[in-house]
Amino acid sequence: MAQAPAPANPQPAAGPKVVEEGLFPKSIKIPGTDLSLGIGGYVKLDWIQDFDGIGDAYEFKTSTIPVAGSAGAALGGQSTIHARETRLNLDLRSNGVGGHHFRAFVEGDFFGDKNAFRMRHAYGEFGGFLGGQTWSTFQDISARPLTVDFEGPEGEVFVRQAMVRFTKKVSPSVTLAIAAENPTPQFATPSGLTGSARSAMPDIPGFVRYERGRGHVQLAGLVRQLRFDSTGTTADVSTTGWGLNGTGALPVGKHDQVFVQLAIGEGTARYVESLSGQNLDAVLTTSNSLSALQTQSAALGYTHVWRPGLKSGLAWSTATVEDHVALAGSTIDRLQDTRVNLIWTPYRLVDVAGELLWGRRENKDGSRGDAWRLQFAFIYRLN
Repeated sequence: MAQAPAPANPQPAAGPKVVEEGLFPKSIKIPGTDLSLGIGGYVKLDWIQDFDGIGDAYEFKTSTIPVAGSAGAALGGQSTIHARETRLNLDLRSNGVGGHHFRAFVEGDFFGDKNAFRMRHAYGEFGGFLGGQTWSTFQDISARPLTVDFEGPEGEVFVRQAMVRFTKKVSPSVTLAIAAENPTPQFATPSGLTGSARSAMPDIPGFVRYERGRGHVQLAGLVRQLRFDSTGTTADVSTTGWGLNGTGALPVGKHDQVFVQLAIGEGTARYVESLSGQNLDAVLTTSNSLSALQTQSAALGYTHVWRPGLKSGLAWSTATVEDHVALAGSTIDRLQDTRVNLIWTPYRLVDVAGELLWGRRENKDGSRGDAWRLQFAFIYRLN
């Protein structure tokens, strides 16, 4: 009896798996261990067209907008193309000892000086304890409006810093956290005094968070010390800073979301995106009086999904600084920005985006400046 002919394209016998799926999405299991490794990040090219003078060509920082009558206001717009936001990360996880959660995460980008690689996140978790650098406990990154610009809404609370944090999920819907974080008080020393801004204790933030489905609300609080250590004959002085940050992401229909951030505080300007680095935590007078400055900020956003692979974000934010007799007329009084974007995902690893941005700076003396920007981005994800 004749044998049946062999298949035209015989399939090789199934062999052992070379790569095994890990514990979390887009991860692989490291052979011989209980560890799972994920490699992530993306390549991003930004093409930025400024229509007005602005002090930062890479990020839409409203604090750098020149006011009318200044030398910078006479400058026109410019074009900038860069890939500095490109980032890489490594994520290592396991169920740990006795089922306790373990994680080590490291991420960096190229936003350092002259495109130098810099650390964004570097932290470890075991059970409910976290140690390292990541988003501040006073911040809610999950309430951030959709944005293409790297800076993001100017009125949001936004800080990455070193910390020790304990997080506890007390029910399926409620999570509590408390931390000790790097303080870095920011205020200027007036002429005639010698010394520096510092703190004798870490900043202490905490939050309570309620989650339900795609939505959540969170209330965070912060207490910190602001201290002037004199190196001259004047006495050391200190004051207490405090802050509250109410945030949330609320679902609208099946796919859309509304984002809300409302913050108020005294001595907490460095935690607000647009006010960080402006030395507005407090005012130190020549008579050696230290007063924490009150700031108020808000960020509102709406994300709309037009269809699978096509979405838009609309956001507005603002930040204000209280008046004080010791503040110069050129000091920031109010900052605000508005942005609208369209993001197309033709392939799951590729985004093509465009964003129109407007911002305004207003000073204590009444002077102000406006700026417009158009930004395009091409993003290629690593996983």
